[in-house]
Order: sequence, then C-alpha cells, then structure tokens
Amino acid sequence: MYQSSNLRHFFVFFLIHIILVESTNAQVDSSVIQHKLFENEAILKIRIEGDLNRLIKKKEKEEYVPGVCQFLWSNGDVTEQSFKFKARGYYRNANCYFPPIMLNYRPDSLKTLDGTYGKIKLVTHCYDSKIYIDYILKEYLIYKLYEIISPFSLKSQLADIEYHDTGKKEKHEHNLGFIIEPISALCARLDLTEIKGKYFSDAEINSLEADRVALFMYMIGNTDWRIKSGHNIKFVKIKDHRINKVRVVPYDFDHSGFINTNYAKPSEWSTAESVRERDYIGKCRLTDEYYDILIEDFLNVEDEIYRTIAEFDHLEQKSRNRLIDYIEDFYKELRKPETFKKKLHISCMEKY
Repeated sequence: MYQSSNLRHFFVFFLIHIILVESTNAQVDSSVIQHKLFENEAILKIRIEGDLNRLIKKKEKEEYVPGVCQFLWSNGDVTEQSFKFKARGYYRNANCYFPPIMLNYRPDSLKTLDGTYGKIKLVTHCYDSKIYIDYILKEYLIYKLYEIISPFSLKSQLADIEYHDTGKKEKHEHNLGFIIEPISALCARLDLTEIKGKYFSDAEINSLEADRVALFMYMIGNTDWRIKSGHNIKFVKIKDHRINKVRVVPYDFDHSGFINTNYAKPSEWSTAESVRERDYIGKCRLTDEYYDILIEDFLNVEDEIYRTIAEFDHLEQKSRNRLIDYIEDFYKELRKPETFKKKLHISCMEKY
C-alpha cells in the first residue's frame, strides 16, 4: 500500500511538472513586439524623435543621431525603443532637403513576429511636395512588383512618419516614406547566406536569376544597377550550395522610367537617351534558353502585375493608368517573343 501510494504521488508530481513546463514554454517572450514589421497591408505609423536639424544640415553619413522610435500599430498598440539614426545614400543624400535615413537599433533589440532587426533603411520624402510623395509611392510599388517576379526580393512597408525635432529649432516633419527589409532578414527568412563582395566571375552567378533581374529592370526602365560592381545589388546564396549558385537581389529603383523622377537619367553604361527608353543591360547569352523561360514566367504574372498597380489606391487613378500603360508596352514586346529575343541579343552586354 505504501509503495502504491508513493507511486501515485510520483505520477501526480510528474504530471504537474509536465504541465508547468509546457505552460512555461507556451508563454510569449515579452521582449518580442507582437506584430509583423513587413506583413502589414495598412500603412504603418512611425514617430521618430531626435535632432532632425543636425541630420538635415550636416547629412554626414558617418554621424549617428540618438533618438527614440515609436511604432503605432493598427490595433492601437504602441511600442517605443531608443535607437540612433543617420543620413544614408548617395544621390538623394546629396541632392534632397530631407535625406534617406538608416535606422540603427542595438543588436537583437528590435524583435518582431517576422524577425529580429538591427539596421533598417528608411526611404524618405526628399522634398515636401506632391511630386516627391508620388516618387516614393511608385518606388514602393516597384518593390511590391518584384515580390511577384522573384522570391529573392526585399520586402517593404509603407509608413506614415512623424518626425519630431528635439533640437533647438524644433522643426517637425510629417510625411510618407517606406522601410526596406534588411538583407540579413531576407536571408533568415529564406535560409540564405549573404555573400559580401563586389565582383564574381560569370561562372559563380546563377545565370537564370541574373537574367530575371535584368528583364525586370528592363520592364521598369532601370539601368542604374550593375552586377560586376555590386551597384544597387546584394548577393546571396542558398546555404550549403556551391558558390556558383549566387543570386542577385536588387534595390533602389528611383532612376527608373517607371517612376520618371525629374533627376533620373540613364547610367553611363546604357545607350538609352532617357529613362523612359528601355535598354536591356543583361549579359549576352549564346542561346535563348533562359529568355524562353523568363518570357513565359513574366507572361504568367501579367494580370497580377496589372492588378497590383490598379489596386494601389495611394496613387491617383490617372497616375496608375500611366504606369499600366508603361508596363503594357513591355508586355507588347513579350508577346512577340522572336522579335523580342533578337532585341535582347543586340542590346545585351558582354560582361556583367
């Protein structure tokens, strides 16, 4: 009886222990923001506090400004964290009144349901005018279109940003912008490894995916990129794969004909006379194998491309119509594949 009683007590204790362990494991990490940073259809509201005058006047990319960032989520939740920020970029940093910004959190401090973030790029309004806000919206839309084209794409999140100046002038700003998923987050999401470097041999690059990028850039009228120098390109590969599986991930599309900014111009390696004129700067191929695959891939998502543009109601209808017209011209070329492939063979570049 004594042994039987002890055995029952043992099993009761064991069950209680299991329940407590499971309960502990089920608890949510209180340090994790219970929202996804890049999975929001609604505009994310952000409030940034810091010495904006110091940021705007100096625009020194090396100098960080301390501040506080609030995320105001659609369900009413507010999360606040200390961080630092600085001006970033090249052309827009040098030529805009309000520069693009790098948000920098302490390592592993910004934890959300879709990942942990350190540095995040913020695309800002450049100038406070409707035309520049439209530029932002169109570039954000390009990121969304590339998500349709390739899984190796950086996510983006449209944001309504309130900049609260804590400096002497207290010159506040309030405008639209968007944040871009860091390459480290894309790698964590897709189980990839970033490869840092600015030159890879032709054999190291995944040719099909490189041509996918090139054709997308042709579609949006963008020549402001190069693989050989890593210009507006990041490099990743699937973990444990050979080096010749390097994929290219594009970013920064403000010099594209799709946006048609008043400062955009074709790159020096392009023969186009304006950004609205498409110029294919992908690498020349001996056969049409990849072209055939990609033409079919792009045709398969044509309706989704149009629908994404048409339903993007942050832009005026007439603006969306012009964007659709521009993309339709690209698809008219694709529907004549033999003629189109001949054009690619003529326009292509001998080297990446």
